[in-house]
Amino acid sequence: MRRLKEIILNNFHLKVLSLLVAFLLWLNITSTQKTRFEFFTEIKVLNKPENLQIVKLEPEKVLIVIEGVRSKLNQVNISKITAYVDGRHLKKGENTVKVFVKPSKTENFDVIQVIPDKIHIYTQSK
Repeated sequence: MRRLKEIILNNFHLKVLSLLVAFLLWLNITSTQKTRFEFFTEIKVLNKPENLQIVKLEPEKVLIVIEGVRSKLNQVNISKITAYVDGRHLKKGENTVKVFVKPSKTENFDVIQVIPDKIHIYTQSK
């Protein structure tokens, strides 16, 4: 029993200090660790020509992957992140267009990936 007490109390202040440093390191690593979050969202068509009517979007939703520090990512309102295509150059029939995300980068997150990054839009004359 005396040997155990001697082992615990010998350099006790250094042992407490090392535990404190280990805890602070753990806290720093977990708070700055990057995390990814995935969600599906519908696609909006912007700048659509007046003479065309959209018949079908394929697919209608895309998967958006965002990345950021865990504490800041928890504050992100995903309803304010939108996926859109620019319809300025749409023609009658089948069109393949690139999907964009707005905002693509903030202080809280970066958009890592959009799946799929291109969609098919089928249009016809009004």
